[in-house]
Amino acid sequence: MKNKKVYIIKASGKIEEYKPEKIYHSLIRTGVDESIARDIVSDVSKFVKNGMTTRHIYQHTIRLLRERKMSYAQKYTLREAIMRLGPEGYPFEHYFAKILEDYGYTVKTNRVIRGKCVSHEIDIVAVKDGKRYLIECKYHNNFGTKTDVKVALYVYARFLDLEEYFDRAWIATNTKLSLDAIDYAKCVNMKVTAWHYPYNESLEKLIERKKLYPVTILFDLNDEMKLRLLKSGIVFLREFVNTDHKLLSLILGISPREVRQIVGRARYLVEGY
Repeated sequence: MKNKKVYIIKASGKIEEYKPEKIYHSLIRTGVDESIARDIVSDVSKFVKNGMTTRHIYQHTIRLLRERKMSYAQKYTLREAIMRLGPEGYPFEHYFAKILEDYGYTVKTNRVIRGKCVSHEIDIVAVKDGKRYLIECKYHNNFGTKTDVKVALYVYARFLDLEEYFDRAWIATNTKLSLDAIDYAKCVNMKVTAWHYPYNESLEKLIERKKLYPVTILFDLNDEMKLRLLKSGIVFLREFVNTDHKLLSLILGISPREVRQIVGRARYLVEGY
């Protein structure tokens, strides 16, 4: 009975075999202790049934993480927190530009530049160590949507029209890239930042390395409260914990006492496990 295969439905609609090791590895990448990761995988495996969606499994995993350690659960929802940024609240390109600034880039967003043939609106113009980058940001609000090769072709075509102003094209996306898009980017030397790619410079690695978590990662705030923070210019969690409590109370419409409690939990995520 234990060896019976179970099939689940991915966000893309594709049906695949449930593999507990995928959940285990995702938990370990998040920083969950191995013993806790094994316990959670065991619980999830007992919960999973044929025809269940990966979304349902993901939500159950988060519930189990919250029971064990809140910071684990928050980090595990990073991808979803990034999706909650935009497009209405805080465009992904602005969030990525702030990340780049933290890594020493000089950035400008939403610039219109005249090329050899036509004018182009560029999401981010970034400069570091004398290198100039044309960055196209692709935001998706569905886990199953990949940035495909058509986007890579489009970005590189824009780069060719503007190559007198730039040294390299760059795609940044909050989801995964298709294999064709990866192959094409490698072929034309296009820089890429995506979910889980490249391994040491993926979007989540850039965020986690410097703890540049968005405020949308907080469980304590509802969507309206998070939107208020974003509109007030408080985007990173570390900005949230360093903001005056009275000001946060006014922005969020809650008591200073509640603010102190929420900030305390948020500080734990920013400053350590």
